[in-house]
Amino acid sequence: MEDYVLSIPVKDRGLMEALVSRMGWQMRTRRSSVERFIQSCPKTPVMTDEEIAAEVNAVRYGA
Repeated sequence: MEDYVLSIPVKDRGLMEALVSRMGWQMRTRRSSVERFIQSCPKTPVMTDEEIAAEVNAVRYGA
């Protein structure tokens, strides 16, 4: 399955929901997609603040 982003007028949402239902597709709002992404992120950071600063400095200053 492939994801697409469509911008549709609010008044056409009912029509779009009917089409989505008939075709067996899934429909999500952008907000729910962002919330889903946030929920999937790890709760504990993988890197420490010092490691993040070192990575930023390496990219920024070529260290």
